[in-house]
Amino acid sequence: MSHRSACALALLWGISATPVVAVTPVTPVGVESCDAFLEAYAQCAASPGVPEAARPGIRQGINTMRESFRDSVLRNEAARPTVAYQCAQAHEAVRKSLVDAFKCDFPAAPVASQALLQSPPPPPGSARATARPAPAQTPEAQAVAKANAYTEAQNHLVRSHPLEQQLADYRRDNERVLKLGTKLGANAWYHFGIVDFDGVIDELEKAVALPGVVPEVDAQAARLLTALREVNPTLKALTRYQTTREFKEDGFKFAREQHAILVPRVEAAAKAMDAYGTALFEREIARDERRLAALPEDAPARRLLSTSLTLRRAVRRFEALGPKADVAPFLAALGEVSNANRHLGTVLDGMSPKANSSCTGYTDTVASVIGHGRDVARDIRAKSDPSQPAQRFNETYNRSVRDLESCHKNESRVRPG
Repeated sequence: MSHRSACALALLWGISATPVVAVTPVTPVGVESCDAFLEAYAQCAASPGVPEAARPGIRQGINTMRESFRDSVLRNEAARPTVAYQCAQAHEAVRKSLVDAFKCDFPAAPVASQALLQSPPPPPGSARATARPAPAQTPEAQAVAKANAYTEAQNHLVRSHPLEQQLADYRRDNERVLKLGTKLGANAWYHFGIVDFDGVIDELEKAVALPGVVPEVDAQAARLLTALREVNPTLKALTRYQTTREFKEDGFKFAREQHAILVPRVEAAAKAMDAYGTALFEREIARDERRLAALPEDAPARRLLSTSLTLRRAVRRFEALGPKADVAPFLAALGEVSNANRHLGTVLDGMSPKANSSCTGYTDTVASVIGHGRDVARDIRAKSDPSQPAQRFNETYNRSVRDLESCHKNESRVRPG
């Protein structure tokens, strides 16, 4: 998976999320558009609409960006035009987001900054006179880079924005207020649990804009991006409302009004997220099936890849289960995983020198996934609640993915490529 380099805007979201102690402002950047942007941003941070708890983190983010911009120019004076353009871009994007979120006083970019955005972005300033143009990527390389960017966005979503679980929690926590209109004071929890999708939207926008075509995923990525953009303002409005006295004094009126807007938008985003993840998942399986066909029969890499593929096919069966589902296909898939995992263990035991312990740890985790999956099937057949073993199945499968990555990293003999 490729690792996308950080830019000023991405840095902003990462730092603003966690309040820290404010620091003394450092020397100005010395680039007009950057100093204008950071001064406007600081003015917003001091506005009454910004929650007090958020101010230290915002100030820290401003100071860190100022140092980053200054450092870029000090290390390479030729980078000044690029830094100026980045600051003008950030001014426009951050102003819109913060004004939407907090209705804060965030002055518009000055005329000089706006003028920068009317012309094409400057080329990178590092040795423009002598640098050779980078070779053009092949269509295949472009598709791989784009798919990797899509996968990074998906990983971000899964880790930080579990929509279906958040929606279930939201409905459970607000049921009494929604049905009865009871004033529950501090016990009423209208906050959805996700503040905004700014970071993911930024990642997805950049992934969608990359050159190349990923036909299996492009349409789903565009659909997800639209759904996240639609729900984002509602989440921000509710987050801001949660920080005001109005929330505790108006009988949660605004939250109840937004409920009818929030739920369908979250449901649409959850469906789009599921379709997007499925498209990436299916593409990955198809890619690995092609890899598998090219590997020697008894190669450790083939056995490891075969086990991983068989497990992912079982996950497909798991996702198709319902309260009254026929569990036989899922159990059969788990049996195939067990056979593949047993063969993998035999191959790893026969390697000389011994395989890295992370690879044997992967076989142990896969065995645990199988056990939790059989518990799910048992509970469905018994018409009891399978939610706890299903949660353990999900958690253990996610751990197996991390163990597989560790095995590939630490044991060159099992890498499929």
